[in-house]
Amino acid sequence: MSTAPHPLRERGIAILADLVGFPSVSLRPNGDIVGHIEAYLAGHGIACRRDAHEDGDRFNLLARIGPQAEGGVLLSGHLDVVPADAAGWTQDPFRLRRADGRLHGRGAVDMKGFLAMVLAMAPEFQARAGALREPLYLAFTFDEEIGCFGAERMPAFLARAGATPRIAIVGEPTGMTPINGHKGGMELVTHVRGAAGHASKPGQGVNAISVAARIIGFINETAAACAASPAAGSPFDPPFTTLSVGTIHGGEARNIIPDTCRFDWEIRAHPGDDPHRVLDQVTRFIADEVVPSMRKEHPACEVVTEMLSDVPPLATRDGSAAAALIARLWTNQPPSVVSFGTDGAYFQQAGLDVIVIGPGGMAQMHQPDEFITEEAMDEGLLFLGRLCDEMCGQG
Repeated sequence: MSTAPHPLRERGIAILADLVGFPSVSLRPNGDIVGHIEAYLAGHGIACRRDAHEDGDRFNLLARIGPQAEGGVLLSGHLDVVPADAAGWTQDPFRLRRADGRLHGRGAVDMKGFLAMVLAMAPEFQARAGALREPLYLAFTFDEEIGCFGAERMPAFLARAGATPRIAIVGEPTGMTPINGHKGGMELVTHVRGAAGHASKPGQGVNAISVAARIIGFINETAAACAASPAAGSPFDPPFTTLSVGTIHGGEARNIIPDTCRFDWEIRAHPGDDPHRVLDQVTRFIADEVVPSMRKEHPACEVVTEMLSDVPPLATRDGSAAAALIARLWTNQPPSVVSFGTDGAYFQQAGLDVIVIGPGGMAQMHQPDEFITEEAMDEGLLFLGRLCDEMCGQG
């Protein structure tokens, strides 16, 4: 969608430059970027509330514009970004570079661009706060990239704040196409402890890498069984629960029987399928088949699987008020579904009607020289302006 330069484009770009300057990589303290946003909003008469992680170093942020009343629309974005290896970039990834209509920097599209647009529009919403028929909420989360850990806390945070929004708009970079469903995501790591020895006498040890390979083989068999039973009429691609092993680490040298090995893997559950049922199949195989055979050789051998995150799916809903809102404001294109997860699942758990839509392209996410276009910034600002009009009864 081609648009003329938005009047707030330069304000949004300046805010984006500030946000990109904070290297808010997942799991790191984020008090600096949170404090910056708090000060900016306070300067426009908008109060914020923090929700602190138990470590006291990472925070969610919630702000309200308009009446303290039931209902409302919540705009959600995550503050964290994936790591950036400077070697893959043509410049400092945490310094915004503007060139040829593109705005380059880590998080520029995923998803500090959306945050910058929301913050650029916040004074406009605040100026019309008395005309808003229901409150507008801004909800910014931590550690989405590694498991939606901030969003997991959002239902309780909203309840403590007395906030009862009815619609959540999660501004992931979908190219301004609406998404109303996604798979769940369970992230796991399995640790294998065998017994070391000299490789010339393999029978005197327990090869942890070989044991891991046996478990991975079963995971692949389980994945194949899921693929053989796709959900009829499913809109997802692929239309079944998937399992995948991403990394494996083990061993010290070619001539040493490795006594440890670990591998990272995941289950992406199709809505309606229980990932815990799938996980139980793997853990039963480990307990019934793998560990007993290891302990016949060395009693101290063990296999431990650790769950790192368990993000629920975002279920599609008929008669969605969020989808209807997007149809009025932006596009009649029917919402689609995706196989990756978002914070939206936890807002749905809190009772909100959720839609995922935002400016910028997914192809630019998690890449060196990540960027969002100036035109995409214009689109996001135009959309938010229409939302403001709608909420003031002028849509």
